[in-house]
Amino acid sequence: MTGWVFIATLLAEILLGASLIVTLCYPPLRIWPPPKRNSWQYFFTWRLTLGSWAGILTLGVLDWNRFVLGHWVRLPLGIAFIAASLVLVLWAVKTLGFKASQGLGGILVQEGPYQITRNPQYVADIVMLGGCAVLANSIYVWISCGVGMAWFVLAPFTEEPWLHDQLGPDYDHYRERVPRFVSFRGMDRTV
Repeated sequence: MTGWVFIATLLAEILLGASLIVTLCYPPLRIWPPPKRNSWQYFFTWRLTLGSWAGILTLGVLDWNRFVLGHWVRLPLGIAFIAASLVLVLWAVKTLGFKASQGLGGILVQEGPYQITRNPQYVADIVMLGGCAVLANSIYVWISCGVGMAWFVLAPFTEEPWLHDQLGPDYDHYRERVPRFVSFRGMDRTV
């Protein structure tokens, strides 16, 4: 059963990744962000996303602690990553709004976590996937989380041209001031 869950999870993640590639290569067919709530792109993306996360959680249960990180330190470390990511994602969703958090547009938000990173929800998701991988200690979860992280790294590249079209020069100025993800170089935010 673990193998089938792993294959289904990877298939969902590969299709999500392919949707980003399609969006980057052929913008008129934009899949992410979706053009509207009731579009096929919206349902395609969010159902695959939920399937991917459900698969990762299921793999974590089915293949618990069968990889190389058998030391107990992984438990508080993984839990800390997950807790920190939950705080960040809730803060970001509250600041941006639920509709805009679904990729459905909105106004330019430059406060809260959006002062530090243009993509706090993606940063939180990457941290959460890392925490899940550390906590579960499963090769299947590590691979699935790695592929999931790749999606969150690539997604801003599909959003940025769309945000420029939606928000204009204000977004361009925002991009100049705030890094795509994070910067550890003090005030020099060029990442």
